[in-house]
Amino acid sequence: MAATTDGNKLSGEDRQKLFAYHFRKELVAETARRAAIADKSANRKLAKGADPSFTGQKFDHYLKAHFGEDDQKPVDRLKSDRENLEWLGLIPSTAGDLFKQGDRVDKEAMIKAKGYKAGLLGLDRVSGFDGGSVDDKLFLESYDAGKKEYETELPEIMKKVSAASTHEEPPATKGFDPFSTVQTNGKPN
Repeated sequence: MAATTDGNKLSGEDRQKLFAYHFRKELVAETARRAAIADKSANRKLAKGADPSFTGQKFDHYLKAHFGEDDQKPVDRLKSDRENLEWLGLIPSTAGDLFKQGDRVDKEAMIKAKGYKAGLLGLDRVSGFDGGSVDDKLFLESYDAGKKEYETELPEIMKKVSAASTHEEPPATKGFDPFSTVQTNGKPN
């Protein structure tokens, strides 16, 4: 437990200085939080400009699923949302084959998807399975495939997006850095 002092033992000026000491930490954290929100907003604006279906809601959903500990919760939510849309008459009934396919993927497909996603997102190359096991190897192969596709295909995709936004021909790939924080139009990501 942190040491406490009796307010009567500190002068008003000392209390103000002590408060300033702690507030500085709060200020740094709050400034970083606000900067992160601004960066997030700017990124979402750029993403939506590149593809209108990349909405804030889509990013929020993906983040929630990415950081979720229970993979079944998003599946259950999807089933509930689909059912609501059926009841509202907005989509046809999905009972039957589509639900059977959409309920679960097998273990191998799940491992491949997790490895591929980790490679695309540049996460740590750690599977969480026993080293050298079949599952570990499958994850790492999928990770490598996702990382390779990101590194080799993203420059071309970014050229297309840039050309579409400026209505010009795509620039040459030479010197393109997909990890750069500056777009070709000079605006930060």
